[in-house]
This record gives sequence, C-alpha cells and structure tokens, in this order.
Amino acid sequence: MSPTLVLVLIGTVSASPALCRTKDTREAAPIVVSSGNSAFPQWSHDGKRITFTSDRSGDPEIYSMNADGSDPVRLTQVPGRDAHPYFSRDGRRILFQSPRANDKDTNIYVMNADGSGVVQLTSLAGFAGVPVYSPDDKLIVLQWRKTNEFTDAEKWRICMMNADGSDFREITPGTANDQVPNWSRDGRRLIFYSDRSGSNQIYTMKPDGTDVQLLTMTESNDNAASWSPDGSKIAFTSDRSGNGEIYTMDADGKNVRRLTHTRATERAAVWSADGQKLLFASDGGGPGQIYLMNADGSNLTRLTGPAQGN
Repeated sequence: MSPTLVLVLIGTVSASPALCRTKDTREAAPIVVSSGNSAFPQWSHDGKRITFTSDRSGDPEIYSMNADGSDPVRLTQVPGRDAHPYFSRDGRRILFQSPRANDKDTNIYVMNADGSGVVQLTSLAGFAGVPVYSPDDKLIVLQWRKTNEFTDAEKWRICMMNADGSDFREITPGTANDQVPNWSRDGRRLIFYSDRSGSNQIYTMKPDGTDVQLLTMTESNDNAASWSPDGSKIAFTSDRSGNGEIYTMDADGKNVRRLTHTRATERAAVWSADGQKLLFASDGGGPGQIYLMNADGSNLTRLTGPAQGN
C-alpha cells in the first residue's frame, strides 16, 4: 500500500447496517493551491479522471483531475486525513477513508463524484481504510485494525461488507498484518500483502478468505499489488533493489520485471482500464507527486506539482 497512515481507538466494534449521512458543521478551510504531497491515485474506470489525496490545501483532502493532470478539483472540505479514494464502476461514487466522525477512529465513507452527498458506511473503533469496490460494485473490501495503539500486538486484517455498509465480516484472522486488498477483474480472487512469512509478501485468496496462495518469496518487502485488466500481470511495489520501486510479474508470480529506476520511493501502481499505463505516487526526494508511465516503464510523466499548476 502504499504505506498506510493510521489513527485508531480501542473500543467495541460495530458496523453500520444502514447508511448514515454525515453533515459537516465545521467551516471548510479555504483552498490554497501549492504542490503539496499527493498520493494514493486511482483511475475512474472509463480512464477519464483520476482521484487522489493531497495536502496542498494544508490538510489531506480528496481531489480529482483529468487523466492528463489538468482540471484538479477538491472534493472534500473537512479537517482530518481523507485518503485512499476509489471510484465506483460507473464513476458516480467515490469511496474513501476519514476520521471526520470523531477525530479518532478512521472509517469508510462514500460520496458522489463531485464531493456531494457524503455517507458514512462503517462505525468501527480503530482504523478502517483502503476501501475498494468489487467489479460489480456490490461489495467493498478493506483493511481494519481494531486499535490505535501501534505499540500493541493488534494486527491488520482484511474485511468485507456490502456496498451499503451492511454485513461487515472479517476475511483474515488477524494473526498477521494483512493489508491493501484489491480485486481481480473477474471478482474471483483478492490480492493483498502480508507479513505472515516474516517480511511483507504478496498473496491471493478467494473473497471468502480461503485458498490463500503465496506469489512472492523474497527477504525484501513486496506490497501494494494490483492485477492488470486481463488478469495476466500484477504490478507491485518492492524494496528488493534497496528502495521502493515499481515492478510487474506474471499472475503466477513468475517473470518479475523492474519498471522504475530512481532514488525515490515509488508506491502503489494501478493499471489503466486498457492495461497500457500505470499510475503511481513517488516522493522523488521531495513532496510526493502522481506519475504516469507506460506499462513497460517508458514515457514517465509527472501529473501533479508546480509545473502543472496543481
């Protein structure tokens, strides 16, 4: 995952079986355009827009922009770290995580693609984040940690719920840190990374948590994986070269290929709908920005930052 940032509170767990529309009574901070840090990019499924998190306004908020980096629009206006946005298949809704309800527990929200109509989907103690719609938009997979005390032994686990927040259930047992789940395009499997072998490695499993398969076996840390649209390739981040770089491999874990060669830390590549491009974040030795490249690593283009006016 891109790295996950966390805020959580120990308490009784409850999932919201019904939608809870939230109303923000706090005054929104004015937008101050600067380069800032931008991270966690995701495509709309038609490839026309990109949604991402940026603190360019002074607070981490959700934005969207055209696929070429133009027309950046701020979608959220509430203090607190709004992050990990994800478009619905029809492009009309965006999932995201936020601590806005009580400034302690991070939960899952959904809003219209223009930022209106925010609805809280979970009411969990702890940190629920990195939500992703299933290919039919009927389910949401996410990661959840029950506490905020990161010195304790609590682990991240993969969880599932219906798209309206009902029927929340745990898919992995919480005996290891299982993180950043994502769907295969046919909806038959989930990909995630876990430290269950000691270092972070990439695994797949069925959506019910059965048939877990290990794809990478290194002493390095591999994470934040996503399948290509045709299911033949997987993009992922690894520090096997000494710092975080983007790699691809076949769906069975073979034919690993390194795509980026920088001193920066690259994170969480995601595929375009046609499988021809990869979108990712990189710190480049300074504030994190969003980049685009061809699926073979060529034609690297920066989409956010001062030169783009966003």
